[in-house]
Amino acid sequence: QTETPGGEPQDTHAYGISARHDSERTRLRIGYTEVAPNFTPEVGFLAREGYRQMSASVFTFFRPDNSHGIHEFRPHVNHTTTLDFTTGLHESQRTHVDNHIEWTNGYEIRTGMNITREGVFEPFPISPNVTVPAGRYDHQEAQIGFNTNQGSPVSFEMRTYIGGFFGGNRTELRPSLSVRTGETLSAQVEWGYNDIRLPGGNFVTNLGRIRISYSFSTRMFVQALVQYNDLADL
Repeated sequence: QTETPGGEPQDTHAYGISARHDSERTRLRIGYTEVAPNFTPEVGFLAREGYRQMSASVFTFFRPDNSHGIHEFRPHVNHTTTLDFTTGLHESQRTHVDNHIEWTNGYEIRTGMNITREGVFEPFPISPNVTVPAGRYDHQEAQIGFNTNQGSPVSFEMRTYIGGFFGGNRTELRPSLSVRTGETLSAQVEWGYNDIRLPGGNFVTNLGRIRISYSFSTRMFVQALVQYNDLADL
């Protein structure tokens, strides 16, 4: 609950409740969050104002005795629905269905599908020359990921998303390369490529990122992050 001097104490609450159950082969989650439109955390931060959110997930684990070097299967599904607090309209909704396959050498493949809904209440510019109109956007996209052994001195990861996006289509590629020397020095180079094709126009974005970290001890480290966004030239 927040209070604002001179303001009326109406719809100024926020709360969340969740439950979980863990077993050897199953992990279950369910939760509900509510943030009223006049909840004002003056010294805090809210990514979204005035919403109600329901979420649930089912995560399972299967370890075959002998299956071509496969260590574990992890099929799972999670769902999140976010509604506008006042109108009850959909702000966003996402259902994620996926399966991770991990080998004993640390390699992993992730194959999934996302079913999304986005409610745009007001038009907004998504790029300097392209605007997304108000409306409801229902889409599906494929999600594929791969990584080598992340415990090795050198590892590689690739994420790919292909599917619907605000009335059009999006293809996203996100490769990254990680290098580390012992427990002290680590570096990561990541590139994000997005090819967006919408009814209002097409555009391509690139985001490059370099992260370097050096640990002097278990209690002290220094880290640098440099990134470049070509769409904003920033």
